[in-house]
Amino acid sequence: MRRWAGAAACLALLVAACTAGAEATAPSGDPSAGASPSAGGVVTGPLSGGESALARAACRDVPREILLRTWRGMRLDRSGDIQLIPKEPNFVNGGLTHATPFDMTQDVPLLLYGPGFVRPGVYDRPITLADLAPTLGAILRFPFDTPDGDPQTQALLPEAERGVPRLVVTVVWDSAGVDVLQRWPNDWPYLRSLSRRGAWFTHVTVGASPSNTPVGHSIIGTGTFPRRNGFVDEYVRVNGRLQKPNENGPGFLLTPTLADLYDRAMGNRPKVGAVATLSAHIMMMSHGAMWGGGDRDIAVTREKEFGRTAGAEDVRWNLTGDMAPFYRLPPYVNDLPPLSEYVDELDRADGALDGRWRDNDIAQLANGFDTPARTPFQETLIETVIEREGFGADDVPDLLFLNYKAIDTVGHLFSADGIEMSDAVRVQDETLRRLVAFLDEHVGHGEWVMAVTADHGTQRDPAASGAFMIDINKLQAGLEATFDDDGDGVPLVQKIRPTEIWLDRAELAEGGHTLLEVSRWLGGLTQEQTFKNQDLPEPGRERERVFAAVLPSSILDRLPCLAEAGAGEG
Repeated sequence: MRRWAGAAACLALLVAACTAGAEATAPSGDPSAGASPSAGGVVTGPLSGGESALARAACRDVPREILLRTWRGMRLDRSGDIQLIPKEPNFVNGGLTHATPFDMTQDVPLLLYGPGFVRPGVYDRPITLADLAPTLGAILRFPFDTPDGDPQTQALLPEAERGVPRLVVTVVWDSAGVDVLQRWPNDWPYLRSLSRRGAWFTHVTVGASPSNTPVGHSIIGTGTFPRRNGFVDEYVRVNGRLQKPNENGPGFLLTPTLADLYDRAMGNRPKVGAVATLSAHIMMMSHGAMWGGGDRDIAVTREKEFGRTAGAEDVRWNLTGDMAPFYRLPPYVNDLPPLSEYVDELDRADGALDGRWRDNDIAQLANGFDTPARTPFQETLIETVIEREGFGADDVPDLLFLNYKAIDTVGHLFSADGIEMSDAVRVQDETLRRLVAFLDEHVGHGEWVMAVTADHGTQRDPAASGAFMIDINKLQAGLEATFDDDGDGVPLVQKIRPTEIWLDRAELAEGGHTLLEVSRWLGGLTQEQTFKNQDLPEPGRERERVFAAVLPSSILDRLPCLAEAGAGEG
């Protein structure tokens, strides 16, 4: 084990300089304050009569933690104009979404494993993903306290008893929330065995809503919530245009990551890398060369340019055109054994090479890319990158960030309850065993630390959870019919997501309507008005409202149930 004295004073100055412009103000209920937005879009000032009624109803009908997660995930200069909070466990349906504020998709596992660095035990203190980066900073002896996260040093050995590791690895089992692990308790024996030898945190949440890929990974990397870091959803509105956060490169992430500041403070001597699927995954690592003084960190993704899919079999490992200038893609990553070799092994699992995985046609699942075969295929790539790039090979501590996407893909296709999820979790667990053995052999036992977590959970089968699916198409049609009747051809609705709606506010005002009116209308919708396809409401529940609260986004900063309890802590 090696010791390294971190540049704490330098880091403090860097963090202050990099985050000062992006911080958001805590909720304020001060009626004497003038109603004006800050640079981050925060509105202060008294609520109007109609706003006050909506705010009181939300505080009465919605658990405070749900409102707090919604507030942490909202930023007025990027988020939708309307925030949607369905009645739990309902969800706005454009598919089996996991983008909710509810525990089912918010609760995530967290394991710290590293003999000689981590204090084994079970830790029950409630924390969020924002605490992970500061904790990894503490392991590196590199202070990285953030406004939203704190180092969990109770899970580390005293500094006098530990040095610094050669390598710190962050592993994300994408979508493998606590609910998934509890649903399939016999399919992750190796992770369970590591939990007994490491620090196992029992009460970890994403901490902000919606619980999805950009939100979770931005929190993991920066130790800040979206109201500070700007990654509020799969889409953001910047300069009046809706776009995916990484379609124009890493610049939309407003706060620095641990790796950004650590690498720069160390003169870019550490090896910093990420192997994942999507550009959004890379943001748990760094801005690469975009951040002042940074270099082109290693990054490997497999993303269609401006594609709708979460990675694809029919492209090679790559970087999109807007990410490539800031990162380095190793040239050998596409020279490895093809996916088909791993698909054949999955196919043979039932004793017959028949092109099927259980009852599913493998060809219809992106030729196997959307199956658990993706996980060992990616693991071979990860091991190759570690070995060829020399991660953990010298005395300068390196950082490696890994996202395994198969559980998420299987969850979207089959839900957390499909038997296919059992296979995905089991293969992921077997791959973890392989990765640990590889690190012990190539970096050295007692020379590295690993964090294993998830960026969010997975949606349950509505038949199991009792969730009512709110038809996203009926929401859009109803909004347009009710509030966009001027016939000028300008669409009122710009985008509807599971937790928020972007509107053309000028078009809304031209029709003489307000966000308050829209919120009231949405809040009154019932099951008989919003049911999905042929999934009719249960008899007697046709007139049951589907939302617990619908609020103009600007109200969140002034909710009395947050301000009165000092909820601006995050």
